[in-house]
Amino acid sequence: MLNQTVLKNRVRELRRRLKLRQSDVAEEIGVTRQTILAIEKERLNPSTGIALRISRVLREPVDYVFFLAPEDSAPEVTTESDVSNSSIPEAAGAVLDLV
Repeated sequence: MLNQTVLKNRVRELRRRLKLRQSDVAEEIGVTRQTILAIEKERLNPSTGIALRISRVLREPVDYVFFLAPEDSAPEVTTESDVSNSSIPEAAGAVLDLV
């Protein structure tokens, strides 16, 4: 299997170092605070333009703020066969039978 990499970032660390709030960064680059939050939590990969603007606000090169890192571990994927009926409460099992 190929070695997987994921996009990581130092946005939160650098933002805090500069004593900026998420809303400060968001306002400066023209996005919502929720967008900055999602980027910091690595739930959202920013577009190139947004990554460049964030880097400018945080006063660091874009390849320092955003970088590729080896995937630590793949998230566990639960399959239907992994779930046993014994782990489902009886009431929930009854509802599943009706569906």
